[in-house]
Amino acid sequence: MDRIGPTFFEEENRVKNLVVRAISGAVLVALVVLSILLSSCYCFGVLFFAVMMLSLVEFYKMAEKIEGVSVDKWMGLAGGAVLYAAAFFVSFLGKSVTLFSVYALYVSVLMAFELFRGKQSPIQNLSATLLGHLYVSVPFVLFCLVEGATEQSKYLLLAFFVIIWASDTGAYLVGRFFGRHKMFERISPKKTWEGFAGGLIFAMVSGYIFHRLAVVDTLELAFWLALSAGVFVFGVLGDLVESMFKRSVGVKDSGNLIPGHGGFLDRFDSALLAAPVLYLLFSWVVYL
Repeated sequence: MDRIGPTFFEEENRVKNLVVRAISGAVLVALVVLSILLSSCYCFGVLFFAVMMLSLVEFYKMAEKIEGVSVDKWMGLAGGAVLYAAAFFVSFLGKSVTLFSVYALYVSVLMAFELFRGKQSPIQNLSATLLGHLYVSVPFVLFCLVEGATEQSKYLLLAFFVIIWASDTGAYLVGRFFGRHKMFERISPKKTWEGFAGGLIFAMVSGYIFHRLAVVDTLELAFWLALSAGVFVFGVLGDLVESMFKRSVGVKDSGNLIPGHGGFLDRFDSALLAAPVLYLLFSWVVYL
């Protein structure tokens, strides 16, 4: 007899997966929100440091699936820690930005270590290690610099993540029910231009709501709309870039640490490429 639809057990498993996904997603969102809003800078520092390091681990595991690439993961993680620690001390403890020069010394040490490792393809190995810092660590450095800059900047960082979450929801809902025209089928077959439009609308509405609520009372509507549009567009690009990386090494998820969601890179991929948009607009308003 031909199968007409999913069996009872398949449907039951699908429902269980949706419940697990919803619970784990809610827990992650709650942790991010609380760490940003709590008065203790160490709550933020520890959580975002942990997410950054776990994301780096996932990136390096993907990189090592490329033939001939051998990443020194411990040295790579050490470099990410150096960058983040420098940002934390500068942003929250008032240390000089010259502290970032320690990372330049780290790069020299990294190259010397590669010399003595004796592995094949040293250029590829070093490139993969440093790309991990550029792709993963630098955005978390920017989050840290925004969070600790002013009394109200933490609300801006929270708005950044809410805009991403809202636009993801809008893109999913509109794409699911109205999606017809594929956006980037080679990399992400499920993305549609209708979903893109829905995500952009949700992002802009979120920015307008933050303006009306005067979350940061010195910011004008033009800032919120520019932030929403920029974060959404680069967030979509971030999602596509991570999908490109995963397809290039033949994996479905970057990891399996978040039940129902995959890895931390899968959850923060949009934020990684959108982080410079947040920091540039924030710096333009605060420092210029």
